[in-house]
Amino acid sequence: MSSDDFIVDPLRDIEVHEHAKAFRRFLRWENSERVDPLALESVNEIWTVRGKMPFRLDVVSDAELPDDSGLTIYDGACIVVKIPRRIRHKAFMGDGYARYTIAHELGHAVLHIDQLMKGATLPRRRVGNVTPTWIPKFKSAEHQAVVFGGAFLINDDTARGLSSADEVSVQAGVSLTAARIYFEEMQEELARPAVAIRVQKIADEVREILSSNPVPPQTTFLNEVCSCCGQQKLFPVGHKFMCQVCDTVYDRFQDGDEVQ
Repeated sequence: MSSDDFIVDPLRDIEVHEHAKAFRRFLRWENSERVDPLALESVNEIWTVRGKMPFRLDVVSDAELPDDSGLTIYDGACIVVKIPRRIRHKAFMGDGYARYTIAHELGHAVLHIDQLMKGATLPRRRVGNVTPTWIPKFKSAEHQAVVFGGAFLINDDTARGLSSADEVSVQAGVSLTAARIYFEEMQEELARPAVAIRVQKIADEVREILSSNPVPPQTTFLNEVCSCCGQQKLFPVGHKFMCQVCDTVYDRFQDGDEVQ
């Protein structure tokens, strides 16, 4: 069975990223500045999320894959990534799209072994894969392979010292589109400490209010349970809310809440 996309086991982007880095470590390429995906032609075993599996990178005629830039299958004994001769030639010449195509298909090989062993064939369309609107990103085989491809080819330490997606594209030898996806993910990762600081600030503000205005014995609780501990012990503190049981602080609660 072949399709543009499949529903697969849910994975957050950061989890896909870590799987790609684990694959690099398996190949002993973790410190490589510029990965050569064609080196997989001499590899006969790869690491996957289900353990080590036999592997083969096949170069086939352009006529065999006229509409696809790559294809990943399981032939009953081995995971096979097929690339047409035109893609291999371009990857050999350093073309970013071609290099990324191979890494993209490796993402399917590493992440989606369950679907492959059930008969799925995972292609990369020349005109771009179409994902149905009912498949969320974190369950999309194509989205996961897109994230994997960039994480596999790009050295994190080097990329963090670069200032734009264009620089990432040139340094890692990937397409500008792939570099932009990776660069946006990297910026989000770097922003996480700022989010943590904002949450901590909210908690500190609530604790300061509580220290000057302790919770009275007859506390009025919201008609809602705490999403952390499940107890109906949420009470208002200024314009915020706090759980009396687990001390979880909420910046605001959903519209429609009523006080008993």
